[in-house]
Amino acid sequence: MPLDLSRVRAVLFDLDGTLVDSAPDLARAVDGVLAELGYPAAGEALVRDWVGEGARRLLARAITRTERCEPPTETLDHGLARFFELYGTSLYRDSRPYPGVVATLRKLAADGYRLAVVTNKPRRFAEPIVEAMGLSEAVPVVVGGDCTAVRKPDPEPLRTALERLGVTPDEALMVGDSAIDVAAARNLGIPVVCVPYGYSRGVDAADLGADAVLSGFGELRVLLRGLGDR
Repeated sequence: MPLDLSRVRAVLFDLDGTLVDSAPDLARAVDGVLAELGYPAAGEALVRDWVGEGARRLLARAITRTERCEPPTETLDHGLARFFELYGTSLYRDSRPYPGVVATLRKLAADGYRLAVVTNKPRRFAEPIVEAMGLSEAVPVVVGGDCTAVRKPDPEPLRTALERLGVTPDEALMVGDSAIDVAAARNLGIPVVCVPYGYSRGVDAADLGADAVLSGFGELRVLLRGLGDR
């Protein structure tokens, strides 16, 4: 059956890999930390594969070059502090919004939809990126990974965003790029669509379990209002 989004009044968006390609700036900070710790650089391609579960897991993967092994706590704690320092100085130097993102979000806001970003990235980093993309007015609510006691895939960050938007879950849609986004939406009981790009940890978008996969970001308006990207 076709996906019915006629009741949707609010749309929640993941940030990294969904709205913005942030891997270049993340990789620069990661490699800066690795150099200071005496480890070889990871490079942008590997960092793209590691993004999605927060900075601590990203850096742990970069240090160990394995999926779940943890480096010494002292090393990881020091490295994480330095990562935040380095990344905070160049949040949007080489990062760029994906095609169609800025225009589509502005049009959705003009259509009357209430929009929010829900990300596992700390809010102090996420908000400046939204602002740098020129989307602060269209997307007035940003819930970062430090805004609630738990992070996605727990549904609490999504619930918090909806409360700030004044919308109930039965009127919401999640848009993301990873299994974490899909799981968070399922845990809250709201529909979810995925973009065909992003940081999905090597899983094809069609296999993430979303209700639909967009052919391009502008198709979101087709699903919501049947207006297309015009």
